[in-house]
Amino acid sequence: MDKDTMLHIGKRLRRLREKTKLTRERFAERVGISPQFLAEIENGKKGMSADTLYKICDTFDFSADYILFGRISSDNLTKSTSETLNLLSEPYLSYTEDIIEIVDKIINEVQKK
Repeated sequence: MDKDTMLHIGKRLRRLREKTKLTRERFAERVGISPQFLAEIENGKKGMSADTLYKICDTFDFSADYILFGRISSDNLTKSTSETLNLLSEPYLSYTEDIIEIVDKIINEVQKK
């Protein structure tokens, strides 16, 4: 795997970890890896095995498709929106993910009322 791909995977994993509001140490402990190894993955210095990816996805209900390829789940999106999202590259993908997350939080708050 090339360095650029590992960097993008690490960035997406870090973003997901930060959304869980867990420290690197606590996240790594729950997955069964060392905090140092997690830091190396997040910084794009090392790749992870399929077993480690499985543990991360299973433990936190994360999408392997998102971690590996940056594809956002299309469950609640129109087909054209989903297809367009899959064409985005950085930094536009990150910006779009932030916007979708904000809109999702607003919708959830409104539904609670």
